[in-house]
Amino acid sequence: MREKRSWPVRYLVTIRSSLGQTRKLYVLTWLGPEKALAIAAHADGHGFGTADGIYDIEVEELGPAERDDRGLVLVEGHLSDRMEF
Repeated sequence: MREKRSWPVRYLVTIRSSLGQTRKLYVLTWLGPEKALAIAAHADGHGFGTADGIYDIEVEELGPAERDDRGLVLVEGHLSDRMEF
C-alpha cells in the first residue's frame, strides 16, 4: 500500500487507443501517479472512452488540489476514487 500524501494531487492522464484516438482525463488522488493511472484506466473502460483498448498511457502531475473558501478539496471536474473522499 502506498503512503497517503498530506494533500491530494491533480494529474492529467493521457490515454492513446489502439486506433490512434487520444483521451485526456483529469484525476485527483492522495495516493500518487500509479493510483491516478488506475482510476483513469478503469474509467476509460466504463463509458469515458471507447472499446478499442488502451495502447499507451501517460501520467503528468499538475500539482496540489485546489481549495474552496472553507479550505476543503475541490473535486469537481476530476475523476477520483470515492473511497478517498
